[in-house]
Amino acid sequence: MRPERKSLPHLDTGSEVHQISVGHKVPTRRVAVAVGVARFSNPQVKDIIKDHALKKGDVLAVARVAGIMAVKNTSNWIPLAHNNVAVEGCSVDLNLVNPEDEIPTHPLQESGQSKDMTQPIGSCGGLRIKVTCESTGKTGVEMEAMCGVVGAALTVVDMCKAVDKEISVGDVKIIGKKGGNSGDWGIFTEGQEE
Repeated sequence: MRPERKSLPHLDTGSEVHQISVGHKVPTRRVAVAVGVARFSNPQVKDIIKDHALKKGDVLAVARVAGIMAVKNTSNWIPLAHNNVAVEGCSVDLNLVNPEDEIPTHPLQESGQSKDMTQPIGSCGGLRIKVTCESTGKTGVEMEAMCGVVGAALTVVDMCKAVDKEISVGDVKIIGKKGGNSGDWGIFTEGQEE
């Protein structure tokens, strides 16, 4: 038996793109958490950031603000994202990680449940970014959280490119969502919340 095929909500019956209506939905409390990594190719970058030694300023402070700004501007980045999402809370957590550190590759590992779902950060270390968005509304804040991660990561690239021209950004994903019709997922499932 084949699994039921799901359809994409942004396509109508004629496969035309449209913004889905959320007018009929009841507002609920919603939380989304996204993560990502900026990997360094120069082993000095981590210490330069830690020591606030860049001429452009405090990389972590600017990246944190950039992440928040990206969250608030999500509908300008993503054409079909709703522009009426009232973000009521947003945190951008930035952690410098060593080359020997491993990053989780699955939401259950984020909460310590599965130890075999990790990958090395890379030979020169990097920056782990986690964005949590909260809202009470008719649509979720997953895209806002992901935009926050990307905005913070790209700011790190911009600020550090003079000393590391090969910083890569990756592993951007939602690791948990709470609220809405589809319920809790990832780190927010039974007993997994951080």
